[in-house]
Amino acid sequence: MLRVCLVSITAAATLWSGALAAQSPEAPNKGVQVGDRWVFDRSDDMTGFPKDTYTRIVTAVSEKEIATDFYVRGNSAKTIMIFDRDWGLIDNSTVKYKPNNGQGIQPPLAVEKSWRAEYDEKNNNTGGNMHGSAMSKVTAQESVTTSAGTFDTFKIETLIKAFPPSDPSKQWEYQIIRWYAPQINFWVREKYLAKFDKRTRANTSTELVDFSQKF
Repeated sequence: MLRVCLVSITAAATLWSGALAAQSPEAPNKGVQVGDRWVFDRSDDMTGFPKDTYTRIVTAVSEKEIATDFYVRGNSAKTIMIFDRDWGLIDNSTVKYKPNNGQGIQPPLAVEKSWRAEYDEKNNNTGGNMHGSAMSKVTAQESVTTSAGTFDTFKIETLIKAFPPSDPSKQWEYQIIRWYAPQINFWVREKYLAKFDKRTRANTSTELVDFSQKF
């Protein structure tokens, strides 16, 4: 009987340690799957009021790309958005980026890791072009709690400067802080600040409120 108890305890400990490892930032799950879903609340930090609630659902995954449907609560329309496998945006149905918008991750992530990106974008509606440069750095590992749960995350800070090649003086600057949780393959929190001509044009906070994953 004692041997059976010891075996049971050992097995339980093994399972528990495996569960802990699965929650660590260094041990993500098997990757993004069709049907994965993340729901976010976004607030306007300039006014202090709620802005919207939106949902992103994965509809297709290939070797190079992730396709998602983007819905804003209260609006029946959807936006199809295409990312590379590291969540760099390629196409949001209005703007196309080459190679991407410079806001993806670069695994494996580690504190102090940094990377640069250059990109070009074209607005399909106006025909306008922009060139951007992005600098990202992993500044910390943090435990983040939202209404969706508690997550081990990498805090990634990104600074982007973008301008039309025809007039580089018309520069936009974006400061983006995101908390990426490998165990759900997505962000759980974001702070976004956009400035043009040194004036704030957007300042928002976004937080994960619900999610589901396919296994």
